[in-house]
Amino acid sequence: MRAVVFDGAGRVLVTDVAEPQLQSRDDAVVRVTRAGICGSDLHFFHGKTPMDVGDVLGHEAVGVVEEVGQDVLRVQPGDRVVISFDIACGDCWYCSRGMSALCDEGQMFGGGPFTGSVPGAQAERVRVPRADVNLLPIPESLEDERALFLGDILTTGYYAASLGGITDGDTVAVVGAGPLGFFCAQAAASLGAAHVFVMDPEPARLALAASVGATPVDPAKRHPQMAMAETTGGRGADVVLEAVGNPAAFEAAVAFARPGGTVVVAGVYAGETAEIQLGVYWTRALTVRFSGLCPIHAWWEDALEEVMDGRIDPSPLISHRLPLEEAAAGYALFDRREATKVVLIP
Repeated sequence: MRAVVFDGAGRVLVTDVAEPQLQSRDDAVVRVTRAGICGSDLHFFHGKTPMDVGDVLGHEAVGVVEEVGQDVLRVQPGDRVVISFDIACGDCWYCSRGMSALCDEGQMFGGGPFTGSVPGAQAERVRVPRADVNLLPIPESLEDERALFLGDILTTGYYAASLGGITDGDTVAVVGAGPLGFFCAQAAASLGAAHVFVMDPEPARLALAASVGATPVDPAKRHPQMAMAETTGGRGADVVLEAVGNPAAFEAAVAFARPGGTVVVAGVYAGETAEIQLGVYWTRALTVRFSGLCPIHAWWEDALEEVMDGRIDPSPLISHRLPLEEAAAGYALFDRREATKVVLIP
């Protein structure tokens, strides 16, 4: 079958790889109908984590079940499903408490040796371990492209906003208008926020945020705190969602929060460091919550309801649809920030 593979730092190749086979009684094989290129894929693309040449990439996918192992009960051949980006066991202490992102046996599709060497989903077919846990059946009425991001970024945005404890009438600030910020903004409104401000320097991303009802703010043209002043009586945002993942964004998020407010850090961090004045946090009585990886399995059914009811719409995010064979062009577009989201069609 055809698949997108790592071909060295900064290079991908579409080539023939071995067909996936059932390896355990709880496996399934899924025929992929749509796959996304995620921001996390760019880390692997650039070789920022260990990757072997030939590793199949990708962890966002929707498709049709083709084959299941003897112990699989939740799905059967012919079912349309979304695949969770992280692979959980469903049985350990963390999984049993809704914290599947911390699973004792956790792996990830398409992340190379660092995440378990499980072949990714930017392929014609993919093997899914623990299929009953890591596949979500979707209604026939839900189009592939509206379902695709439930296995990763859409549910992550909903999860991050939920961690903020947003209540009716709140003012919410979202730092970053990339895919995560886009879904954070929609989720915040769905959870009851009266005003959602989105901060980003890129006009195209701000326009995307505005298209779903958020108030866009370019920090180079308008001071974010001044933008929120009239809405909040000068206090600042009740909840701030940091959706970038760098120290400058974190510092901005803290500055935007009102005294007694909540900051949810949903951007991805690795080796970055930040120096903070503990007295400032203490005096302002701030709540700072690091989201970590989203425990998709505990949240994707709720996120599915948001999509089905029209409160979260992923459609505007997709800027490019390309055949699987043009994956290299898709990676290049996304890497140059010329695409908001690229969908590959096997």
